[in-house]
Amino acid sequence: MYAFEITINNNHVVEYDDFEHNMFAYLRFLQDNGQILPKDDHLPIIQGKTTKITVVCPEQDSLSTKYMNQYARQMNDKIVQGTGNLITHQLVGYDYDYPLPRFAPPNQSQFYVLRYGWSSPIIDGITHQGIPLYHLPMQDCDDRFIDELWSWYRQAQALYRLWLGSVPDTEAFALQHRQSVDSSHSQIGRKLCQQIETVTGVPTYYFLANYRDWSKAADLNQKCPLTGQDWRIDSKISDYIDFKCDKSRLVSEFSQNCADNDI
Repeated sequence: MYAFEITINNNHVVEYDDFEHNMFAYLRFLQDNGQILPKDDHLPIIQGKTTKITVVCPEQDSLSTKYMNQYARQMNDKIVQGTGNLITHQLVGYDYDYPLPRFAPPNQSQFYVLRYGWSSPIIDGITHQGIPLYHLPMQDCDDRFIDELWSWYRQAQALYRLWLGSVPDTEAFALQHRQSVDSSHSQIGRKLCQQIETVTGVPTYYFLANYRDWSKAADLNQKCPLTGQDWRIDSKISDYIDFKCDKSRLVSEFSQNCADNDI
């Protein structure tokens, strides 16, 4: 992943409130489009008339206007007109949470997985590398779909943090939503998978978390929670997937919380 410094020079001295609104809207649209990685907050550094923001991008040309959706392009133009300057960006380093070249986005995928925790909500099923959303035919999706995708992502983030918090009541609640196919969170995610598959033509699976406190034998012999069929993968196709059901479009992994019982 590439770290870039975005620079905006405000020579026309646009009112700060207007400038701030436009700047954060611009960043939000870039994030929604997958051009910059999701982040809770982007911190601008203001020095006189110059504003700099550091962002992380999946590719070296991610910030190109050719990848922008109509909203990012409109906000880009609005900032340029208001400040009298083009928005510039400069490569300043790399994010070693995603070292290169190992984490380069794939050119094509056998299947996609919808899963929280990677550089994109949509990842390659074999390598688990994030698929930049701007590489997908998202123009065939309506705005509501994009909103629902990021709403699911933020909910997944909140559930993950609740689970990590290890407060008994909230931990159990979060884990149930993450690993139950019947939870409202999973149902929303599975619907999104269907829409992604329809738009891209690439089979798209929903990832179910698995942190069950049971025996290894129970884990190894579990069935697909929707079809009741065997779904353990004998010949491993990915380091991240141990269960896969083509009919239900579900994938999962071995539990790391199994008791050390004999199989």
